[in-house]
Amino acid sequence: MPVRIRLSRFGRLHRPYFRIVACDGRVHREGKAQEVIGLYDPLRKDKNIEVDMAKVEAWVGRGAQISEGLRNLLKFHGYQLPAAKVEAKPAKAAKKADKPKATAKGTYVAPTRRALRAHQAKLKGVRKAADEKAKAEKAAAAPAAPAEGAEQPKA
Repeated sequence: MPVRIRLSRFGRLHRPYFRIVACDGRVHREGKAQEVIGLYDPLRKDKNIEVDMAKVEAWVGRGAQISEGLRNLLKFHGYQLPAAKVEAKPAKAAKKADKPKATAKGTYVAPTRRALRAHQAKLKGVRKAADEKAKAEKAAAAPAAPAEGAEQPKA
C-alpha cells in the first residue's frame, strides 16, 4: 500500500486541529504517522495552514499520494502541488481479443451472464414447442391402430 499524505484530526470536541502527515494508507486516521509535514487549524482566521513543501515534494518523489481533501485544501491556500512521479510501464502486447470489434451498430459489447441465461431459456422454449408440434404431426400422420376386440372391416 502506498504512503498517503493526509490530514490527521486532533483537538477536542468542536475545536478541530489537524496535522498534515505522511503515513501508510492502511493506518486509521489518527494512527501512527511516519512524519508530520505540517499543521492546519480551520478556526484561525489568518495563516491557518503551515506546510513544509520540501518534505511534501520529497514524499511525492518517493511515490506517496496526496489525499483528495488535502489536495483541495492546498490548492485553495495557493500552494503549488508537486507533480506525481510517473514511472514508464512496459507496453502490453496488443491482442485482438482485447480490442472491441466494430459492427454496423457500433462497438461490440460482450453479453452479460443474465442475458446469456435468458437467451438459453428462450431457445429451450422454442425447442420444446417444436418437439411438441413434431409429435402432434407424427400422431396425426400415422393410421389409428384398431383397438383389441374390435372387428376389422371386410373387404
